[in-house]
Amino acid sequence: MSSGPGLRALALGLAATTLFALATEGRVTDGRHGLPGVRVSADRLPRVHPTGQVPTTLTDAEGRFRLDLQPSDTVLAVEKDGWRRDLVPAPEWSREIVLRAEPGFHEEAVCVVRLDFPDEPSQLPDGELRELLFSRRPGVASAANYLYEVSKGALSLVEGRLVKLRSAAFPAPRRDEHKSALARWVLEQLRGQDWGSCDRVDNRTGAPQPDGKPDHLWVFMPGPPQSLTADEGHFKAVSLLEPLPWDRHQRWPLLFLTEEVPLGNIVHEAFHAMGEHRVDDLYVDCQDPTTAGIWDLMDAGQYRGWDRSHPEAGPWREDTGYSPSHPLAWVRSELWYRGRFRTAVRRLAVTGRSWEGWIAPASRAPGADSHWVTLPDPRKKGRFFSLEVRRPWGFERGLVGGRTGPGREGLIVARIDPSLLTHGDPKGPVRVVDAHPGSPEPPKPRFPCRMWELDDAAFNLGPGENPKGRSGPLAWEVLETDASGRMRVRVRLERR
Repeated sequence: MSSGPGLRALALGLAATTLFALATEGRVTDGRHGLPGVRVSADRLPRVHPTGQVPTTLTDAEGRFRLDLQPSDTVLAVEKDGWRRDLVPAPEWSREIVLRAEPGFHEEAVCVVRLDFPDEPSQLPDGELRELLFSRRPGVASAANYLYEVSKGALSLVEGRLVKLRSAAFPAPRRDEHKSALARWVLEQLRGQDWGSCDRVDNRTGAPQPDGKPDHLWVFMPGPPQSLTADEGHFKAVSLLEPLPWDRHQRWPLLFLTEEVPLGNIVHEAFHAMGEHRVDDLYVDCQDPTTAGIWDLMDAGQYRGWDRSHPEAGPWREDTGYSPSHPLAWVRSELWYRGRFRTAVRRLAVTGRSWEGWIAPASRAPGADSHWVTLPDPRKKGRFFSLEVRRPWGFERGLVGGRTGPGREGLIVARIDPSLLTHGDPKGPVRVVDAHPGSPEPPKPRFPCRMWELDDAAFNLGPGENPKGRSGPLAWEVLETDASGRMRVRVRLERR
C-alpha cells in the first residue's frame, strides 16, 4: 500500500479531528431518576443535505450519555417523545439535565399530493421530498425537525399518505391565478377517501380528536417558487381554506406548493393552516421596514438561512430559507392552533409600572424564569409591549449572506396590537423596535422584493451593542447576561 501525500494528509486530518474532539459526559433525569433513551445531539446549523454526521447518542438505563464534540459545539439538543425538548448550553452540562413530561405530545399526519401534468412531470424524487418534510435526523433542515423544535417536543410530524395525481385539464401555460381551480380539482379527486390515520387532530384547535379532515394536506406541483423568482408565470406558495366542491359549508386547509419551494415557505404556510388561518402574516409590504423582520417565521424570518441570491435559476432549497426563524412568543403561545402550545412559553404579564428580572431564551424548555414579559400599552386598549430573548440556537443559527455583528441576538422588544390581526390582508400587528435605527439595509443577498430584515434589532451588552431603548411610555435596559443565555432586564412605564 502506498503512503503518498494524499494518505498522509488524510491521516493528519483524522488526527486533528481526534485531537480537538472533546469527550463530554452527562446525565439526563426527570428530576428524580435517570431517563433512558433520550436523544442527545450537538446543536448545529441545520441543512437540507448536511455534510458529515452530527454527534448523537442515546442515554443509557441510568440516563447517562457520552459524546465526542468539537470546540464549536456549545449547545446540546436533548429530546425524547413525551418529554419537553430543551436546548442546553455548555455551562449547564456539568449538572444533571432535567426534562419535564410533555402531556400534550402527539403526532400529526400529512397527506402529500404530488400533482403533475402530461407536459410537465414531477422532477423531485419521492425520497428527497420525504427527507425535506419528514426527516428526524439531527442536523437535517426538515419540516418535521422544525415543528418538533418550535413546539419544544410536543408535535411530531409524520407521513400519513402519498397520493399521485396527473391532470390534463390545465394545459400550459399555467399561472398563479389558476391555483384555486387546481385546488378544487385536487379536492374533487380526494372525495370519498377514508382518511383514517391521517385525521388525528382538530384542524382549528389542534386538539387530539378527528374532525373529518386530514391533519395536513400539502399539494406539490412541478416548477420554481414565485416567492424567489418574482416571475408571475410561476406559482406562489399559499395556504388556502377551500370550500369542498361537494359541500360548500365545509372548508379544508390546503397548502399549494411547488417542488422547489424552500423549507421556510413550507412551514410558514403550514402555520397559517394550523388553526385555520388564525396565524396572520406579520409583514405588510416590501417597503415597510418596521414589522417583525427576521424575528418571526410569519415575516421575513421564513427566509433565514439565505446564502446567496439567484432568482434566475435553482435549485434553491439548499441555500435559501433552509433555517427559518422561530415564531415570536405571541404567535407561538397565543395564535398557533389558537393557544394550543401556550404552556411551551412561560409568560409574565406585568401589571405594575416597573419590573426587573431574568428572561430565559425563548427556545428553552419552560423553567423557573419567564420566556416572555408583557406590559400593557396605556395609549390603546388591548395593545401591549412584548419582550423576549433570542439566541442563535437550533434553526435560528441561520444567517443572511454570512453576516454577523451587533444586534443579531439578545432582547427583542415589540409593540403588539391584536386588533390588527386579519386573514389575507396584513395590517402589521407586530412592530419590532430597532436597537440600531438608521443602520443601512445590507447589500445582496437580500430577501425577496428587498423585504426588510431588521436583523440587527436586538438589544444587548458588548462592543457595538445597544443595551437601552424606548418606545412611547416604555423604557428598558439590559443589565446583565449570563453564560446560559439569560438576560436581566429592567423595564419601566412612565406616566404621561
